[in-house]
Amino acid sequence: MMLKALIVEQLEADGMLRSMRMQPSTDRDIVVAFAGEYEERRHGPFHFLDEDDERRFREGFARCRARRLANPNFIRSGASFHVETSWYGIPTVRNWLSYYALSLPEFGIPERISVSDPHKAGREYRRFVTRDDEHRRWIIYLECASSLGRFDFDLSCDFRIDESSFASSEYRDSKSAEYGGRGDDWKYWLNASEQEKVQQFFIGSIRMGDNYSAGQAGAMGPSAQATGNTFQQIWQQNQGSIDLRALAEELETLRRLMRKEATEPTHDVAIGEVAAAQTAASEGKGAKALEHLRNAGKWAFDVSTKIGVGVATAALKTALGL
Repeated sequence: MMLKALIVEQLEADGMLRSMRMQPSTDRDIVVAFAGEYEERRHGPFHFLDEDDERRFREGFARCRARRLANPNFIRSGASFHVETSWYGIPTVRNWLSYYALSLPEFGIPERISVSDPHKAGREYRRFVTRDDEHRRWIIYLECASSLGRFDFDLSCDFRIDESSFASSEYRDSKSAEYGGRGDDWKYWLNASEQEKVQQFFIGSIRMGDNYSAGQAGAMGPSAQATGNTFQQIWQQNQGSIDLRALAEELETLRRLMRKEATEPTHDVAIGEVAAAQTAASEGKGAKALEHLRNAGKWAFDVSTKIGVGVATAALKTALGL
């Protein structure tokens, strides 16, 4: 899955909240893993595979603005604390992920966490909550996925600061995952047809213990997140068998036939991805064409198979990992 935005916040015991948003650069992938998955030193709640991304995060976080939260967003009573924060309009794009992470103050131990949908009373989002022993902070991770183009949430947390108990502290609730950060909240936003398409993108990575086989994966290891996958590697492996000029011509045919058969809003999205793939192929951008074809999904593949456009069908099969 591709990353549209990475939002990191760090709270201090005096109510100062530092916030940073990081987006993928245009020329390389971003691969992240959660705190505690590797022994390498981190400067925040994520491991970055690429040293340039790590540096970009480190320098950006050092420069980003810090604000002091006011009551009722931050309340302190002795060693007990309450914090509230909200994000509205986090950008989401189909087949991309956005991630949010909040680091509690040093030695802060969560006692109650709520991450809720502001538009649906009583609906709680799944999250991943972990103790970061390296930085002596608890971290709340939230996967932000929506088919609506934006993701909104309200977060509140009660915690206490207790240095003596931090190393042995634990936290559990019904919406907090014990391992990994990917929940299934994305299903709430998708109909059955869209859910099937999303599942296609998980087929290419098969877990066997901590060993992974991933035809298009940009991250390897337990719970690692691949982001910004440009399909450059898969294009290099297959460019000898894909004629981009012929592909562009067949995608034109496929797009016209898809228009005639479209009956759902998701079909219109798929048509747009095929059009983008056609443009990329005509410009000689094979990796970008494959990326758009993957986004077009299984319905585009089914239509191409039905009408017999062999080059387009083969390219879709490669892009989808079928």
